[in-house]
Amino acid sequence: MRTVKTVHCGLFLILGLALLVSGCVAGQQRGMAGSIYVSTSRPALAVSAPALALKTAGRGTGTLYKPNMGGGVNVTVRTAVYASAPNAPMALVTHAELPSENWIWTTIYPRVGGINLRPEVIGGQGFTAFTYLVPCRNDPFGGLAGETPEEGQQAYWLARYFAARVNFNQDKIILEYREPAPAGLVSLETIPYGMTEDLAAFEERARKAFETTDPEALRDQVRDGYPDGVRWHYMSDLYLGDVLLREPIERSAPRRF
Repeated sequence: MRTVKTVHCGLFLILGLALLVSGCVAGQQRGMAGSIYVSTSRPALAVSAPALALKTAGRGTGTLYKPNMGGGVNVTVRTAVYASAPNAPMALVTHAELPSENWIWTTIYPRVGGINLRPEVIGGQGFTAFTYLVPCRNDPFGGLAGETPEEGQQAYWLARYFAARVNFNQDKIILEYREPAPAGLVSLETIPYGMTEDLAAFEERARKAFETTDPEALRDQVRDGYPDGVRWHYMSDLYLGDVLLREPIERSAPRRF
């Protein structure tokens, strides 16, 4: 009887170790597989901008500065930057993770002056999208595509921003497609005459700029790194969006008898 029990205990120990090892192998992966950003869970996503060259990619830290932060909240940010040449289209994939369940990403609103807010679907994932002008002076990705405004002028990107709150609003996925803004365009609040059709065509190009694939097929290829050239001091609320302090759940004290 003792021998049988010993054998059973040994089998359970081996099974437990096997499950532990398999759990580690099957654990969550986030990073780059070649030129594709991959998250194997929460959300399961593999996305890239295949028509553009990968400029830089990796993981860094952003900071949210809004007043209710009490001094700032650090956010893990994984990003991939795609850009082929100066004054040409640019695309971004960004995955921002809040540090704890005390915070949640809030409803996605357009930037000041943003237009054409509506739901979009890319690769089966729902996003909230809007079009806006990105000023290069405080852009986290400024300079990575080689944009060089003429002296005394402010350079802008025309951008379509797609964002989705995921993982119980703990994470946010941002896809952004950009083209250099037409000369003289400094606001979208009044669209210049004849530009309406051009803007619709731009937003269609933005939808088609991103391509998704199966993240599980890339699991073994995922690698981490650091994205050179990103201006992390500008990776803040202005680009990532707002968060909310989750109210604690009040539980009544246990009754004493």
